[in-house]
Amino acid sequence: MIKVDLHMHTCASDGTWDIYELKEQLIKNKINIFSITDHDCIDNVTKMDEIITSNDNLIHLHGVELTTTYQGREYHILTYNYDVNNENLIKLMNWTNENRINSNKEYIKQYASLLYENVDYEDFEKYEYNIKRGGWKSYNYMVDKGIHKDLSSHLADVNKSGFRANLKSPEETIRIAKNSGGRVILAHPAYNYKNAYMPESEMKYWLEIGIDGMECYSPYNQSYVEGYIEFCKKNNLMISGGSDCHGTFLQSRKLGVPHVELKDLNIKELLN
Repeated sequence: MIKVDLHMHTCASDGTWDIYELKEQLIKNKINIFSITDHDCIDNVTKMDEIITSNDNLIHLHGVELTTTYQGREYHILTYNYDVNNENLIKLMNWTNENRINSNKEYIKQYASLLYENVDYEDFEKYEYNIKRGGWKSYNYMVDKGIHKDLSSHLADVNKSGFRANLKSPEETIRIAKNSGGRVILAHPAYNYKNAYMPESEMKYWLEIGIDGMECYSPYNQSYVEGYIEFCKKNNLMISGGSDCHGTFLQSRKLGVPHVELKDLNIKELLN
C-alpha cells in the first residue's frame, strides 16, 4: 500500500502546522507521497526537503495552489514539479497575495468599520496574530472582535460586502505555471459544485486551456468521483487526490482523507 495526499497547507499560508509538525503527521498517518500546496506560496516547499531523511519513507512533490477567477468565481489550480526559482511564477504569486491583502484591507476599511461599532481600520493595521492559528489576518481580526464565529460567517460577510481580490485569468495562470515547468491540476471540482456535478462543458473549457489533470478525490462531495475519473480517462488526463488539510484549522479536512493509494491515481508524470 502506497498512500498518497497531494493537497495540504502549512502555516506559510492558512494552515496551522509548521513543516516539523506536518512531517510528524505524515509519518503518523503512513502517507508515503505528499505535496505541500500552500496558497500562492512556496516558502515551506524547499524547507520541507531539508528535513526529510532516507528513513522517513516520504516522497515530496513540490506543489502550490494558485488562485484564479473564472466567470466571477474563484478557482484553484494545483501546480506540481515547477522550478522553484522561476521569476514569472514568483511574480504571479506575489501579485496575487498583494491583491488579496489589499482586498482584505478595503473590506475592513470601507465596509466592516462602517457596519460594526468595534471595528477600526487603524486598529486592524496594528493587529497581530499567531500564524499557527490558521486563516489570515482579516478573518482572525473579525473573530477576535467577536463579530464572526467561524470561517463560514466571515466569508458570507465578505461576499456580502462585494470586496474581492483582483485575480489573474485561468489562461494566464496556467500559461505561467506551465512555463515554470509545472504540471497543472484543476483542484477539487467537487468544491466548486458542492451539490451538483461540474457541467461537462466547463470541464472541456479547462481541458482546452491546458490542465494536465483533475483532483478527482477530495474531502468534498464524493458522489461524482467516478464521473470525474471517467472524464480524465477519456481525455488522457492525470487523476489526482488530496485532503486539502489545513492542520487544526478547518477540522473537517483531515490529513489523508479521503484515503487514496497510488494505485487509485494516474500521476506517473509527476513521479518521473
